[in-house]
Amino acid sequence: MAVISPNGIAGIVKDVSKHFSSVISVLHKQAKISAKIKKNGYTGTILWNGINYKIGTLKDIPTHVKLSTGDTVITSGYSSIFPEGILIGTIIDYKKEQGSNFYTIYLKFSEDYNKISYVYVINNLLKEEQKKLETISQND
Repeated sequence: MAVISPNGIAGIVKDVSKHFSSVISVLHKQAKISAKIKKNGYTGTILWNGINYKIGTLKDIPTHVKLSTGDTVITSGYSSIFPEGILIGTIIDYKKEQGSNFYTIYLKFSEDYNKISYVYVINNLLKEEQKKLETISQND
């Protein structure tokens, strides 16, 4: 299940018990969140580099896409975990990697993970139906 705060994404529920749950933070090196640039709809993956808790990296955006600092990045809705449109952050810098057709994009997370205190857990009530349909589609 998705975990969000009033300011944006926070993580993904990993394990649950009767009264508790553990969450993988967005700041976990193995966390990968499907994201898109709000103004143009191009999708990529959010990663954290393990250095600055305020900065994330957006990968897989082709270099022909026009970008601007300040562009908003939101969840894409392309997974059964996060619904579309949850705020992730804003672009603060980007560069074209030599020999690559993709940007490395740096964004400032909308949530200050050092101060987070309240979160919401989003339960996708249609997750099983969605996964079943995706499995059928992949097998065709």
